[in-house]
Amino acid sequence: MNYKTNTIAAVTVAAMTMVAAPVTAETLPVSGIYAAGEDAPSEFRTLVVERFDGNEGTKFELELRNAISRATIDGEGYFDVRRNTGPGEGASPVAWISGTAFSEVERLPSGTTEESKCVREDKDGKCIQRRTVTYKCRELNVRFTGEVQMLDARDELVYDRGFSTSGSQRYCANQSSVPTVSDMVTGMIERLAWEVRRDLAPLQRNEDIRVLESRSDMDKPLRKPFKKALKLTKSDWGAACAEFDRLNTLQPDNITLTFNAGLCREVVGDLDGAADLYRRTLELEAGKDYPTAGLSRISSRRRAETQLAAHFAEPEDELLAEGEEAQPSADSQESGAGQD
Repeated sequence: MNYKTNTIAAVTVAAMTMVAAPVTAETLPVSGIYAAGEDAPSEFRTLVVERFDGNEGTKFELELRNAISRATIDGEGYFDVRRNTGPGEGASPVAWISGTAFSEVERLPSGTTEESKCVREDKDGKCIQRRTVTYKCRELNVRFTGEVQMLDARDELVYDRGFSTSGSQRYCANQSSVPTVSDMVTGMIERLAWEVRRDLAPLQRNEDIRVLESRSDMDKPLRKPFKKALKLTKSDWGAACAEFDRLNTLQPDNITLTFNAGLCREVVGDLDGAADLYRRTLELEAGKDYPTAGLSRISSRRRAETQLAAHFAEPEDELLAEGEEAQPSADSQESGAGQD
C-alpha cells in the first residue's frame, strides 16, 4: 500500500462527499484520521488474538477480536486479525495478544421500598381503600478485572494494559425486571474492548464542527456578508469558507473570523494553516476551548500520520529507516562488472 497516495485520495474523496451533502446547522465538516492511543502497535500488520484466561476470558477474547477487526481505514481492515498462528505469518510483522478477564459478583441487602396499593374499589372501580406495602431491595455489584498484553516475535512486551471497573444496580421485589450479571458484564466487556481497540489502531472520523457566529466585535460593513456566509455553511461550505477567508483578511484581529478561517483550513487538510489561525485565536482571547480543541485534533492527526507511515511501511523502507544500506540489484552489479 502506498500510504501517501492513498491518503491524498482519501482526502479528495472526503472533500467531494462533503460538498455533495449539505449540513443542517452552522457547522463545517471535518474528516480526519486520529491517532491510536499507543504508537508501538502501529508497527504490526497481523495480530493473533490468543486465549484469555479467567471466567470471562472467552467472552472478552471474542469481543476484543471483533473490536480490533472492525478497525478500518478507508474501508479496509487496519489489522489482519487471526485466532492462531498460521502459514504466511512471516510476510508481515506479527504480534500476539493474550491476557485475563475475571468478573466478581456480590449481592447485598439494600433496605426497602414502599408502594401504595389499592385493596378495595367501589362499584365504579374507584379506589376507596389503600394499603402501603413494603418490599425488600437488594444491590447487585459486579467487578470486572483483567489484563491485555501484546508480545512481538521476540516475546518482548509491546503493549500492556490492566483494567478494573465496577458497576452497581439496586432492585426491589416489586420490580417487573431485575438486572442480570450477564447484562452488566457484557456492557463492561464491550466498553473495555473498545478502549483497547482505540489504543491499538487509529480512528477515522467525520464530524461537524460549529463555526463561531458572534458579530459583536465585527466591523459593521462586514456583518451582513458574514451573516450570508453563515447561511452558506448549510448548503455550500466551499463558498462559505471563501467568504470567511475574505472577511478575515479585512479584519484579521477578529476572533470569530480568525477561528472560522482556521476551521476552513482544517476542513481541506491544511493542518499547518489551521494550527496557525487557531493559535492566533488564542492570542486574541486566551483560554478558549474551541481553538484548543482544534489544535488537539490537529496534533492527533499529525501523530496518526506517523503511525500510518510506520504501519504501512514496506520492508525496504523499514531497512532504510534503521540505517541499513540498500543492496545493489543484480542488473546494477552486471552493468558495473566491467568498469574500473
